[in-house]
Formats: sequence, structure tokens, C-alpha cells
Amino acid sequence: MKHPSKSPITLRATLIGILLIPFNSYWVLHLSYIWDSNRPTSLALLFNVLFTLLVLIGLSTILRRLWPRLAFTQSELLTIYAMLCQASVFAGRDMLQVLVPLMGNGFWYATTENEWAQLFHQHLPEWLVVGKQEILRGFYEGESTFYLRSHIDAWLLPTLIWVGFCLVIGVTMLCLNVLLRKQWQEHERLTYPIAQLPYEITRAASNVGNHLSTTSHLFFNRRMMAVGISIAAVLNLLYSLHQIDPVFPTIPLYHGFRLPEKPWSAMNNPGFRISFFPFAIGVGFLIPLDLGFSCWFFHLFWHFQRIIGDIFGWRGAIGFPREMAQIRGVWIALFLWTLWMGRAHVKVVLQTIFSRQTGTASDEGEAMRYRTAGIGVLVGLILILAFCLKAGMSLWFATLFFVLYFAMSITITRIRAELGPPAHDLYNAGPDLLLTDALGTRRIGNRNLSVMSLFFWLNHLSYRAHPMPHQLEGLKLAHQTRFNPSQLVWVLAIAIFVGALSAAWGHLHLSYQVGLEQARSWYARAAFNRLAGWLYNPTETSISGLLYTTGGFTFAVSLLLLRWRFIQWPLHPVGYVVSSWWTFTGLWFPLLISWVVKRILLSTGGVRLYRRSIPFFIGLVIGDVIIASIISILGLIFDFRVVYLSW
Repeated sequence: MKHPSKSPITLRATLIGILLIPFNSYWVLHLSYIWDSNRPTSLALLFNVLFTLLVLIGLSTILRRLWPRLAFTQSELLTIYAMLCQASVFAGRDMLQVLVPLMGNGFWYATTENEWAQLFHQHLPEWLVVGKQEILRGFYEGESTFYLRSHIDAWLLPTLIWVGFCLVIGVTMLCLNVLLRKQWQEHERLTYPIAQLPYEITRAASNVGNHLSTTSHLFFNRRMMAVGISIAAVLNLLYSLHQIDPVFPTIPLYHGFRLPEKPWSAMNNPGFRISFFPFAIGVGFLIPLDLGFSCWFFHLFWHFQRIIGDIFGWRGAIGFPREMAQIRGVWIALFLWTLWMGRAHVKVVLQTIFSRQTGTASDEGEAMRYRTAGIGVLVGLILILAFCLKAGMSLWFATLFFVLYFAMSITITRIRAELGPPAHDLYNAGPDLLLTDALGTRRIGNRNLSVMSLFFWLNHLSYRAHPMPHQLEGLKLAHQTRFNPSQLVWVLAIAIFVGALSAAWGHLHLSYQVGLEQARSWYARAAFNRLAGWLYNPTETSISGLLYTTGGFTFAVSLLLLRWRFIQWPLHPVGYVVSSWWTFTGLWFPLLISWVVKRILLSTGGVRLYRRSIPFFIGLVIGDVIIASIISILGLIFDFRVVYLSW
């Protein structure tokens, strides 16, 4: 069977993406690192990238009228979108913003009292860290500059090595995505909700020839979309202006409850909040009905568990409900279920990789041949393990750690492809605590624990900013719009390198200006506080932790079996795994609103009424994004700060 030809990715789109990445990284760093304000990478749909896409569409509309041949095609717009998404996650709150401080925190905060120097300094490789106090002083205290010869020399080697490591991790994920794409997109026909918004925006702004058209703007000119944009824009503008000057009136969009009395005070960590964020309401309307219900229901169910634990004294005695230990069991269940559901495709992939034929119909049209992708995964793992061995980690432990890490990455990618939750906050659910619970810190050893702490940025935090789902969504868009996926792989690899490098540069540049102590430094410091605790008090296998993990696993499997047996079963374990912690405290109520509205529309007017309502909710997303982005850019220029707590 001959596949239709695919349009190439243009050099213009690639260069524009490369040029935009440093500005995008600087913007992301200012928002979440310097201001601790809008957090663009805390949600699955990156508002900074969506805003850039809207600006490019507007620019292309002008070009279409003046110089039609210069207008962007849909494939060019989506190429730039995919590149900026990939760069943004590395610049995001949970990755490079933690990695860069990790290089120095273990030394800057070392004191005679905490004995960090004696505990773990000898286990930290000199080529991955910066330990000189005179170099770090400006980094932590500010009022200095990165552009001194001594500063650049000290940071250059570890920064380039870590950027190279980011590239290896990212390319390995790309190869895994190539192996997974056909099963999820063509066999199971997953919906990719997060990718649909940029696809629909760019498609509706294009004519048949794939160029922007001044007459093909039905998507933007619908009355309901205009209403949605206007409502979100007014609400966000009033909210922002009120923060700049309280004389402006505002409509409260967010209220957190601090509950002093027991047992309700158990909800204070992570918090109980009511919010009306248009962005979250709009995104929630686009996700499947059962997931929307599962997300807000299970968020309240987590609070119910905390209250019950406090009433019966279980919270203090046995740590009930041990949210993150449960979550580890849930994502493991989802991963194994994913493998089982795709077992036929896995068999085909393995047969293709080990076949003597150079190419087969099973991988025709993919971004790369399955054998090439398989070799890429193998080479990537070898390089990662060699990196770990050179750093001092044992081979057996490094293998366990990164097998679990990639298994979790695949699970998050599957969650996004199938159901598209607005956030996936898996705080403390990674391989670090899973392995310390299962093996005990004593058996793992001091050197392994110390080197593992340098991967705190990669595995410990919330997995909100994760490269792999964005890569798969980019490949899905390439196949959906028929631009060249093979070229997209190279373009995304470039975006990873430029994004990681520009994020590291931006972090160093800003830190020497304002000082890390004035910004967000506690994340990376927590890695070494935890490490010191492990080394001071070695532990054996945590039976209670494994029991909670087993409980989460059993609960997830039970829900999956119920969904498999009963088609109308409303609860999905994805809602349980993503809704347990902080991010969903600002999302659960908007999801409840969108779920109620969507359910009413479907029950009264069916699918037709639901589809007619979609432009209004997309308008809520667009209006919120436009105002929040413009306000944040103006704040960067004129030096004022607006905290928008939905992100």
C-alpha cells in the first residue's frame, strides 16, 4: 500500500522556532522562577506556547493580505508549536529550574552544624556540580553578573554535560514514542484532547491549500466563541488590574480556605480551594465526561481520606492515607494495563526489530523505522547508564531507577493521549521513593543515594512539565496534518538542545542578577535535606510504604476491571492518580462546573448541542490566555507582578 506523500518541514519554521526558544525560556523563567506567578508548565496545555501560536496566526493573517506567499501553513505553525512546547518543559518549574540550583545547593548550604561536607560531598562528582563559595556567592545573593570569566569557567562544563544529558533523555523518549504511536493513534484511536486545540485553531485559520485565509475564519468569528473570549478576558483583566492597583474592581476568581478545627484542618495540606478560572473551565469541557467526573470526585475523595485519617488517629499513627505511596501503585497498574492492552502491537514491534528484512509494512510511514527507534532506545539507555556509572552510581541501581523512570514517563504519556487531564501532578511518586521504600536506604548505599539526589529535578517533583507527552502530541499532529514526522524528530531534538541550553543560561543570568535566595530555591535544597536524613538515619525496607503502594495498585486494577466489564462505569483511575495534590486544588471546582454544564448539554441536546457549545469554551481558554500573557509581558517590561493562582 502506497502512503500519500508528506509535506516537508520548512527551514523557515525551524529557524523561527529556534529564534523564539530563548525568548520563550526567559519568559517562562521570569513567570515561575522570579515572580512565582503564572506557572505555564504546571498545566498540560502550555499557555505561553498557545499565546505565541495565536500571535503567529494573527501575523500570518496580515501577511496573507499583503504578501500571500509569505503566510504560514498549518504545518509550519504546528512545527513551531511543537518546538516551543518541547523547549518550555525543559525551562519549566520542575526541570531546569531545579537542576541549575542542584549544582550548587549541596555546597552553599553546607554548614558545620548539618555536616553535609562529611556526609556526601565526597560522593558528588566534581564535573556535575559547582562547589566554590566565591563562585556561588553572586548566584545566591545577587547583585552580580554571570558574565565574569571565573563564573563562566566554573559553570560551563557541568552545564554543558547536563544539557547533553537532557538531549539523550529527550531523544530516547522520542524513540519510545515512535514505537508507541501507531498503537495509540491508529489501533486504539485515542483522542489526544490536549493536541486538539492547537490543531483546530490552525486548521480553522487555514484554507484548503493550507495557507491562512482572510475568508476562512469561521472558527474565530463564531458568536459563541467571541462571547467566551470576552467573558474570560474581562474577568482576567479585572483580576489583574485589581492586583496592580486595588482601586480597580474585581470579581473574586479564587478563594482558599484555612480550616483551623479538626478534623477539617486535615484538608489544609495541600489545601481546600474554590476557584472559577475560565482557562480551567474551558479545558475541562474538552476532556471526556468520565474523566472530568473522576478528577473532581477523586480530589474530594482524597480530602475525605485525610479527614477520616484524622478522625481515627490514623494520620499520625500510620500516615494514612499516604497519598504518594498509593499513587506509585496506581501508575504502575496503569503502565502494566497499557502493556497488556497493546501486547499485540508490542509483539509486532519486536518482530520487526529482530526481523532480517530492512523494512516492513508495520512501520511504514513512521518517523523512523522500528529497528532504528529500538536501536535509539538501546543506545540512549547505554549512554544514560554510562553517565550514571561515571558519576558513581552502581549499574544495578541505575538500571532499576531509569527503567522505572521511563515506565512512569510512558504512563504519563498514555494518560495525556487517552484522556488529556488539565494537569498531572504526581508529586513524590517517582522511582526515588519507590526504590527507597522497596529496598531501604541502607541497602541502596550512600553513593547511590547521593548521585540519585542529583536527579531530583528529573524524577522527584510533580511530572507536570514532562517532555514525552508533548513529543507524542507533536507526532500525532504531524501524522494528522501530513507533514513529515521524520523531519519533526530532528526538529524536536534541536528544540530540546536549544531549550535546555537557553533555560540554563537564563537561570544563571537571572540568578546572578537577583540572587537565588530571592527566588525559588527551596526545591533543590529539599533534595539535600532529604539526602542528609537518609545518610544520618539509614532505613530498611518500608513495609507500610509497600502496603500503601499495593493498595493503590489493587484499587486501580479494580477500577480498570470495572470499566472493562461495565461500559458506563464512571470512575477512571487516571482521575485518582492526577488529583491528589496541590495543582488540583485550583482545578477541581472548574472541572466540576464544566462537567455539570457538559452533562446537561449532552442530556438535553445530545452531541449536536455539545459540539455547538465547544467554541464558547475554547473562547474561555483563548481569552484567558491572551490577557494573562499580555499582562505578564507588560509586567516583565514595566517591572510589575501579577499572581494568577490557577497556574
